[in-house]
Amino acid sequence: MKLAMKVTLPTHIPMRYVFPAVGVLCALQVLEGTSIYTSLAYCAFIVVMSDAFNACGGLVYPSGATIFFIGLLTVTLGGLVKTVLGEPLDSNVLAPQRTMLVYLVGACSLWLASRINARIRRKRPFLQSLQIHDSFRQAALGAALVGQFGAILVPIAYIASYNQVNNFLPLSIMLAVYGTARKSGGWRSFNVLALIVSTWYTLFFGIFSFSKAGMFTAPVAWALGATIAGYWITTRRLVFVAAFAISMSVFLTPVSQLGRVYRDDPDAHVKALDLLFHPVRTREEYQAQAAEQLQISNGYHWFNEDYGLLDRLTIFPIDDALINLTDEGHSATIFPIETYVINMIPRYFVGEKTTLRWGNHYAHEIGLLGADDMTTGISFSAFADAYHCVQWWGVTLVMLPAFLMMFWVMDSVTGSTKHTFWASIYILWLAHGAAEGMMNAPFGAVSVITFMVILAAFLATYILPLVGGLLIPVRRTILPLSADPGPRPAPPLGLGPRTIEEKI
Repeated sequence: MKLAMKVTLPTHIPMRYVFPAVGVLCALQVLEGTSIYTSLAYCAFIVVMSDAFNACGGLVYPSGATIFFIGLLTVTLGGLVKTVLGEPLDSNVLAPQRTMLVYLVGACSLWLASRINARIRRKRPFLQSLQIHDSFRQAALGAALVGQFGAILVPIAYIASYNQVNNFLPLSIMLAVYGTARKSGGWRSFNVLALIVSTWYTLFFGIFSFSKAGMFTAPVAWALGATIAGYWITTRRLVFVAAFAISMSVFLTPVSQLGRVYRDDPDAHVKALDLLFHPVRTREEYQAQAAEQLQISNGYHWFNEDYGLLDRLTIFPIDDALINLTDEGHSATIFPIETYVINMIPRYFVGEKTTLRWGNHYAHEIGLLGADDMTTGISFSAFADAYHCVQWWGVTLVMLPAFLMMFWVMDSVTGSTKHTFWASIYILWLAHGAAEGMMNAPFGAVSVITFMVILAAFLATYILPLVGGLLIPVRRTILPLSADPGPRPAPPLGLGPRTIEEKI
């Protein structure tokens, strides 16, 4: 008999396990050469963010997803790997003690915002009445059509605005996978439409654009749709998922890193395919480039060796460089924060707005980019951005109200994934935007992203099923997410209902 486990989004981290774990971590780090101050600040950061995660209600809430991804991808994951490798946390960075202290103070601001938000957010989300009952496949097909061809119907003057809210292709993947998993009681997630859209999205928005975010958005959307539906994962499936994730990291990360210099070339697609179909050569070139970067003084890295995607999943080293620069007297002042606020207002009301390329600007300040590179996007965390603008006032009096506003809006609009499906749209965006969105993340979340979520919920409930229904008739009923069908016996392990309808 196959062993199976139902995968769901975590809602609580037992603090009785957190404290012993960080105690062991602290002891190991000190033995490896990390200063006691840095190690204690790192462990305190984990404790504070864990309790903030619990206060939000876990990963099922957008606020909890924000805490999770900020905590994990700024320093926690990288610090754990450094500890396992036996490398001191202080190595390869400029001001680790100050950077960890900035992180810890910022984490306290997020903790307080989480506690306040848990008390004041709406118990019944604004979008709870918008539910898809029996037309997930039709809505998924409609979302795919609108995402791919919707721009044809949009006037030229509004194309830029449409592109900002056009997240319909990832939405199509999540709707299709979620509907399939719900129908099968969590035993199946494969869906032909989701596979086609995932392949198309990864190819054109990831590989051909040399974008890591584009490469990994579709798989994350697939996993998220299956998880919130309560997917049963067996040992064989777990091995497949792990092998797939490792393969994507090994083969696609080099394509992104080597190919980004060709992004504006007219034959960029040809060069992308050349890199993709010669994986051994591409990886060798990537490893040579990475080895060269390790020898460059301004090639910021945290690990002694290059670890591919892992180096891009921790923001600590470049945050450290920016925070160290700030302490040397180079502050960005409050102006970047002002531009984030102004960009919340549609340009139709305020006219031309400042282009938000602060990450690129900061990268020039720390010497990470060449003087003529004005296009490469570099991401810093909200901690470093806020500190670089107004120092300690930034990680306290700026971060606290900004993230409290963000938490309340997101949680009040969609609630958790147990309330509405639409919370998953926030979570998908937060997987990338929370840790790397700088201080623009809270302001963007309550304006453009919230508008995108509301628009997607309305269209997916009332319009997209009609579009998709022209090709796929509605035949079965799926209980709304808010309804509790009560306990149901699980189907035999490894087996689930199979219908012709699930093939679309």
